[in-house]
Amino acid sequence: MPAPATPEQARQAEERYEGAHDHPFPTCFSCGTARSPGDGLGLRPGPLDDGSGRYACTWTAPADVTRPMAWAALDCPGGWSAGIAGRPMVLGTMTAQVWRVPEPGEALVVTAWQRGAQGRRHWSASTLHAPDGELVGRAEATWVAVDPESVRPKEQP
Repeated sequence: MPAPATPEQARQAEERYEGAHDHPFPTCFSCGTARSPGDGLGLRPGPLDDGSGRYACTWTAPADVTRPMAWAALDCPGGWSAGIAGRPMVLGTMTAQVWRVPEPGEALVVTAWQRGAQGRRHWSASTLHAPDGELVGRAEATWVAVDPESVRPKEQP
C-alpha cells in the first residue's frame, strides 16, 4: 500500500482537480461540481506532483457524518486515479472497510492510486487517514469506461 498523502500534499493536489473543468457526472454526491455547498462531500481529488501516480484530497467530516459517508469519501478519488478525466467511467464494484466513523469536524486525507487496467476495466484503491496517520478506511474498486455519449444529459424537447 503506498504511503498516504500529507494534508499539505492533499490540499495542493486539490488545485489540480481535473473535474473542476470537465466533470462527467457534475451532480455526483462525492465529487460533483454542480452541487450546492454543504450538499454532498465536495471532494476535489487531484494528482500529487511527486510522480507517484497517486491522487489525494482532504475531507472534513460533516456534523451528520455516517459510515456510508466515509465509504463515499473512499469512492471517487479512486475513479480519478483510475483515469476518469477525459474518459467517463462508472463504478462497477467497491469493497471497503471503515474501521471507525470519523468525528464531526475531523479533517482527513483521502489517497488513491490506480492498481491496473485491462480494456474497459480499471482497478483502483483508496485510503482514508486521520491527521495523526491512523488508517480510518480502505477501499478497492473496479471502474468501467463507458461511451461518453451514454452519460451526457439529453436535451429536453
